Amino acid sequence: MSLGSVIVNNQNLMQGSPTEIERLYLFVGVLAAGLADSNLGKVHAIAAQTDLDALLGEDDSTLKTQVNAARENGGQNWFAYALPLADSADQLEAVDSAIAEVSVEGVVMCDPVDQKSDFETMHAKAESMIGKYQRRVHFLACYPAIDSTPSTGQSWSEYASAANAATDGVAADRVCAVAMLYPEFIGALAGRLANKSVTVADSPMRTATGSLIGSYAERPKDKDGQPLTKAVLTQLHNEGRYCVPTWYEDYDGTYTSDGSMLAPVTSDYSVIENLRLADKAARRIYFLLVAKVADRKLNSTPKSEAQHITYFGKPLREMSHSTTVGGITFPGEFKTPQAGDIVISWPTRTKVQVYFKLRPYEIAKELEGNILLDLSNPADQA
Repeated sequence: MSLGSVIVNNQNLMQGSPTEIERLYLFVGVLAAGLADSNLGKVHAIAAQTDLDALLGEDDSTLKTQVNAARENGGQNWFAYALPLADSADQLEAVDSAIAEVSVEGVVMCDPVDQKSDFETMHAKAESMIGKYQRRVHFLACYPAIDSTPSTGQSWSEYASAANAATDGVAADRVCAVAMLYPEFIGALAGRLANKSVTVADSPMRTATGSLIGSYAERPKDKDGQPLTKAVLTQLHNEGRYCVPTWYEDYDGTYTSDGSMLAPVTSDYSVIENLRLADKAARRIYFLLVAKVADRKLNSTPKSEAQHITYFGKPLREMSHSTTVGGITFPGEFKTPQAGDIVISWPTRTKVQVYFKLRPYEIAKELEGNILLDLSNPADQA
């Protein structure tokens, strides 16, 4: 016989959504000795209203220039972090410590680098952060601007040759190399990537996002006074895998090329939007997997696998959601998942592997118009 009792338990089905960190960047750079010493080595939150002179000093610095450019190009509700450092600081070690403190999508290295090892070390640091913190980041790294001094500077040919040599053979699909053909370009690119009017699946070269904001109308010149040309941009982009500014004849404004990554030629992540898309999905999938550790509701029975295909598919359904307004469809970040896009496998009784297939939309980056004339005689068709 039972005396009788009632117990009510709250069951946690882990149905919440994680905090979005996409479009959030950490800007890293050196400040002049003695400048804003109290702020050196610390992570600072920056918004549209932040007084950069008070935070980063009244004197000019590369860090302040790029943060300001990002703010101008970042659109509404732009937000970022800045990590000002002394010249003697190990920048990547400082980044490692900062990533342990704040979660960001990308790191903008504001001080130029010109060695293969610089790009490779950044990639190694990005990979190590996944293992240490489960935080997926990419780096924006800049190659120095051209030296246009007439007597000792470079021609465009010399500049492109040196720049391309710095990335030749580098395999770093978490590093986007940026040619600093304009003083504010890497900051403007970071702002464009952070702009909330577009998604992480959009390429920074998208012209509908608008022209780069800043001083871009006057083309930079080399030591001989020759202006930058499309031929130089093509060489830097195609051979050096740099993200470069670009323009379209008789079309006002300056835009960007593809956000190229220093990835092997056959890599799926040769452009930044593919990496950002996969990273965003991975961040959300990670939390779903953690919630299922040693949960026997996840097992190899057909019923359980069917339930968990639906469970694991939540971020894919959310990210693929499209909206149609006035007959115009605004697509989701990738195509709607199909049957078979999520597969659960059991190599052993205690190890489960879940496979996810993302289907990015096509992006028109090379457009061609063909014009045909119909010169037939209408009378012949009567």
